[in-house]
Amino acid sequence: MAFMDWQAAYSVGVLSIDEQHRALLDIINRLHGVMSRGGAADELKGVLGELVAYTLYHFSHEEQMMDRCGYPGLAEHKRIHSALLGQVEAFQKELVGGRATVSLQLMTFLKDWLSKHILETDMRYRSHMTSRRAA
Repeated sequence: MAFMDWQAAYSVGVLSIDEQHRALLDIINRLHGVMSRGGAADELKGVLGELVAYTLYHFSHEEQMMDRCGYPGLAEHKRIHSALLGQVEAFQKELVGGRATVSLQLMTFLKDWLSKHILETDMRYRSHMTSRRAA
């Protein structure tokens, strides 16, 4: 059983963004799997690094699409992205520096972060982007 399953409610109606959200969910599930089986620190660091890199890619793509569609909430959305990325990068630095471990608390944070961000923040642009055929 996956730590976090895709739900139809997560779809923002833009294919490329939905695919990227699924990819983020898959990376979080892989990180949970490594943690659950007591994976080596290097493996945990690698998967967390992948999560950070893919999150940067996804946020950039999403912001470009919002910009092309003239989404009026873009500045606020960018601010939220920056804050979320800062939290994940701060944990990554702690892990790399040996001052933190991947724990259930971190996994719960990541799960809540992704689901709440999609269901609350990203859904705000759904009707705007789908009405302008951003897919």
